[in-house]
Amino acid sequence: MLLDKFAFDREPAQVRRVRSWVRDRLAATEEVPDEVAADVVLIAGELAANAVRHATGPVRALLTCADSTVWIGIEDSGGAAWFDPAAPDVAPVGTGLALIAACSRRRGHFHRADGGKTVWAEIPIGS
Repeated sequence: MLLDKFAFDREPAQVRRVRSWVRDRLAATEEVPDEVAADVVLIAGELAANAVRHATGPVRALLTCADSTVWIGIEDSGGAAWFDPAAPDVAPVGTGLALIAACSRRRGHFHRADGGKTVWAEIPIGS
Protein backbone atom coordinates (compact mmCIF):
# COMPACT_ATOMS: atom_id res chain seq x y z
CA MET A 1 0.00 0.00 0.00
CA LEU A 2 1.21 3.46 -0.87
CA LEU A 3 -0.16 6.67 0.58
CA ASP A 4 1.64 9.92 -0.06
CA LYS A 5 1.11 13.63 -0.58
CA PHE A 6 3.01 16.37 -2.38
CA ALA A 7 2.47 20.12 -1.90
CA PHE A 8 3.15 22.32 -4.92
CA ASP A 9 2.83 25.95 -5.96
CA ARG A 10 0.17 27.21 -8.35
CA GLU A 11 2.64 27.85 -11.17
CA PRO A 12 2.61 26.15 -14.59
CA ALA A 13 6.15 24.78 -14.13
CA GLN A 14 4.93 22.84 -11.08
CA VAL A 15 2.76 20.53 -13.22
CA ARG A 16 5.93 18.79 -14.45
CA ARG A 17 7.04 18.30 -10.83
CA VAL A 18 3.69 16.70 -9.97
CA ARG A 19 3.94 14.28 -12.93
CA SER A 20 7.52 13.41 -11.99
CA TRP A 21 6.56 12.84 -8.34
CA VAL A 22 3.71 10.51 -9.33
CA ARG A 23 5.92 8.61 -11.80
CA ASP A 24 8.66 8.15 -9.17
CA ARG A 25 6.26 7.07 -6.41
CA LEU A 26 4.51 4.50 -8.63
CA ALA A 27 7.81 3.14 -9.95
CA ALA A 28 8.88 2.47 -6.37
CA THR A 29 5.88 0.22 -5.69
CA GLU A 30 6.41 -2.57 -8.27
CA GLU A 31 2.60 -3.04 -8.03
CA VAL A 32 1.64 -0.73 -10.89
CA PRO A 33 2.30 -1.79 -14.51
CA ASP A 34 3.94 0.80 -16.77
CA GLU A 35 0.82 1.34 -18.89
CA VAL A 36 -1.30 2.03 -15.79
CA ALA A 37 1.38 4.33 -14.37
CA ALA A 38 1.39 6.26 -17.66
CA ASP A 39 -2.38 6.83 -17.34
CA VAL A 40 -2.02 7.95 -13.72
CA VAL A 41 0.78 10.37 -14.66
CA LEU A 42 -1.37 11.81 -17.46
CA ILE A 43 -4.33 12.23 -15.11
CA ALA A 44 -2.15 13.77 -12.40
CA GLY A 45 -0.82 16.30 -14.89
CA GLU A 46 -4.31 17.25 -16.06
CA LEU A 47 -5.61 17.62 -12.50
CA ALA A 48 -2.57 19.64 -11.47
CA ALA A 49 -2.86 21.90 -14.54
CA ASN A 50 -6.52 22.55 -13.70
CA ALA A 51 -5.59 23.43 -10.12
CA VAL A 52 -2.83 25.77 -11.29
CA ARG A 53 -5.29 27.50 -13.60
CA HIS A 54 -8.47 27.58 -11.51
CA ALA A 55 -7.71 26.97 -7.82
CA THR A 56 -6.99 29.35 -5.02
CA GLY A 57 -4.60 28.98 -2.13
CA PRO A 58 -2.21 26.10 -1.55
CA VAL A 59 -2.55 22.92 -3.60
CA ARG A 60 -1.52 19.37 -2.85
CA ALA A 61 -1.43 16.11 -4.78
CA LEU A 62 -2.59 12.96 -2.98
CA LEU A 63 -1.70 9.46 -4.16
CA THR A 64 -2.97 6.13 -2.85
CA CYS A 65 -2.26 2.69 -4.25
CA ALA A 66 -4.26 -0.07 -2.57
CA ASP A 67 -6.67 -2.90 -3.36
CA SER A 68 -5.73 -3.07 -7.08
CA THR A 69 -6.54 0.62 -7.52
CA VAL A 70 -4.58 3.85 -7.83
CA TRP A 71 -6.36 6.94 -6.53
CA ILE A 72 -5.00 10.37 -7.44
CA GLY A 73 -6.44 13.60 -6.13
CA ILE A 74 -5.60 17.27 -6.13
CA GLU A 75 -6.85 19.36 -3.25
CA ASP A 76 -7.00 23.13 -3.08
CA SER A 77 -8.51 25.91 -1.02
CA GLY A 78 -11.34 26.64 -3.42
CA GLY A 79 -11.73 28.30 -6.79
CA ALA A 80 -13.66 27.46 -9.93
CA ALA A 81 -16.25 24.72 -9.70
CA TRP A 82 -15.62 21.29 -11.18
CA PHE A 83 -17.81 20.28 -14.10
CA ASP A 84 -18.86 16.93 -15.51
CA PRO A 85 -16.81 15.84 -18.57
CA ALA A 86 -19.89 13.96 -19.79
CA ALA A 87 -21.43 17.38 -20.53
CA PRO A 88 -18.72 18.93 -22.76
CA ASP A 89 -20.91 21.84 -23.86
CA VAL A 90 -20.48 23.41 -20.44
CA ALA A 91 -16.69 23.00 -20.45
CA PRO A 92 -15.05 26.44 -20.50
CA VAL A 93 -11.90 25.28 -22.34
CA GLY A 94 -9.82 22.22 -23.15
CA THR A 95 -10.36 18.52 -23.00
CA GLY A 96 -8.45 17.64 -19.82
CA LEU A 97 -11.41 16.28 -17.88
CA ALA A 98 -12.54 14.27 -20.92
CA LEU A 99 -9.07 12.67 -20.99
CA ILE A 100 -9.36 11.92 -17.29
CA ALA A 101 -12.76 10.33 -17.87
CA ALA A 102 -11.34 8.16 -20.67
CA CYS A 103 -8.39 6.97 -18.58
CA SER A 104 -10.10 6.34 -15.25
CA ARG A 105 -12.72 4.00 -13.85
CA ARG A 106 -14.29 6.68 -11.66
CA ARG A 107 -13.67 10.35 -11.07
CA GLY A 108 -15.29 13.20 -9.28
CA HIS A 109 -14.88 15.88 -6.68
CA PHE A 110 -15.94 16.72 -3.19
CA HIS A 111 -16.05 19.89 -1.16
CA ARG A 112 -14.39 19.74 2.22
CA ALA A 113 -15.60 21.29 5.48
CA ASP A 114 -12.72 23.80 5.33
CA GLY A 115 -14.16 25.29 2.11
CA GLY A 116 -11.65 23.62 -0.19
CA LYS A 117 -12.26 20.93 -2.75
CA THR A 118 -10.60 17.75 -3.94
CA VAL A 119 -10.83 16.61 -7.56
CA TRP A 120 -9.90 12.95 -7.98
CA ALA A 121 -9.71 9.94 -10.26
CA GLU A 122 -9.52 6.20 -9.63
CA ILE A 123 -7.58 3.92 -11.99
CA PRO A 124 -7.70 0.11 -11.75
CA ILE A 125 -4.34 -1.68 -11.64
CA GLY A 126 -5.62 -4.94 -13.10
CA SER A 127 -8.31 -5.79 -15.61
